[in-house]
Amino acid sequence: MATILRNSDKNKIKVLYFPKDKLIRKITFNKKYYRYLNNEINGLQWYSKAIKEENNILDFGQNSNFYFLDVKIFNSKKKVFYRSIIENENLINSAINHYIKIWPTKKHAYYHGDLTVDNILFNGKKIKFIDWELSGNSEIWGYDLVYLLISSIFFPYDINKNLTNNEKKVFKKLWTQLKAYNISKELLKDPLRYFTNIYKKKKWKQTFVDHPNKIYPKIIDKEFREILKNLII
Repeated sequence: MATILRNSDKNKIKVLYFPKDKLIRKITFNKKYYRYLNNEINGLQWYSKAIKEENNILDFGQNSNFYFLDVKIFNSKKKVFYRSIIENENLINSAINHYIKIWPTKKHAYYHGDLTVDNILFNGKKIKFIDWELSGNSEIWGYDLVYLLISSIFFPYDINKNLTNNEKKVFKKLWTQLKAYNISKELLKDPLRYFTNIYKKKKWKQTFVDHPNKIYPKIIDKEFREILKNLII
């Protein structure tokens, strides 16, 4: 029996989990959303090669009514993406180290596009990035890390409308860690402005039409912008 993990309106991508077969199936009944499944295929192929593991894609196909993608998963648990950064600190650290280890250190590199705690699997030893629907082949190196770290305080803030001093302290520690890597000064100095600029590209404009609530920087309010500005000085 399958468990429904995502079931938005019929024109978007549904996600089913088959525990017996240990696979995730993504289905869309709308041809225009096929491109996100194609992004996922390309992203998983790149990622599998980077981590030197077998590709997790089990099957991909279509008929006259729908497109589908089957992806194998490994035993692990997700952290809750809107929980405090204090609770998720070890996972975020592991994700940063994973990125540094496998991403080629070029000015522009392959990108995940929506790397948040919700799209990371971790079993205490092994870590994997999942859900590559928004991935692509050329974005500034470190984009995903900056996106991940800001998301780790935005989602809790969006629920509680507050960040504790300890949460801010953990964020600043991790942000300082990012500064030690070869990440663009432009991106680190004003990440939200950087996000805004790249979201003007045709690809991202269409993504916002198709998934208006999927990319969190578009819903950040003025209060959080001010908090972030003070944290990254």
